[in-house]
Amino acid sequence: MGVDNEIKGRLALITGASGGIGAACARDLFAHGTRLALTYSTNKDSLEKLVSELQGQGQDVMISSHQCNVAKEEDLQRLFDEVKQQHGQHPDILIANAGYGKRVSSILDLSLDEWDYTLTVNLRSSFLLTKLAVPHMLSQHWGRVGTIMIFRRLSQQP
Repeated sequence: MGVDNEIKGRLALITGASGGIGAACARDLFAHGTRLALTYSTNKDSLEKLVSELQGQGQDVMISSHQCNVAKEEDLQRLFDEVKQQHGQHPDILIANAGYGKRVSSILDLSLDEWDYTLTVNLRSSFLLTKLAVPHMLSQHWGRVGTIMIFRRLSQQP
């Protein structure tokens, strides 16, 4: 028995979809007929442009957009509630892509609070999103989780 990797008609939740890697994932999954639930934190205009671009391709595939601060656990729960309400189910595919990184030239310029926030957005949120997504995936014996994390490099000359 082979692995079922058919994604047409599946529902993908992509965090951080307003640009870069998240938008590229949305375009690719949409091209394969995947329904989309896309998130943004503050860049609503970019996400709306992406949704318009995809809807302009003439496919009859549902796309929803959601504002979500992935650093807040209550926002993550609200996101899953909204997705289920709008799509009638929880996601089959999770792309945990939202990320944060403050550009600093020296580690000495990075506060502990800033470091903690970076880990919350880039690591903790992926864990919490996966915990929310997996029960549905297990119940249907199908699901995919992709986690994308980018940490900015600190350059320090001794």
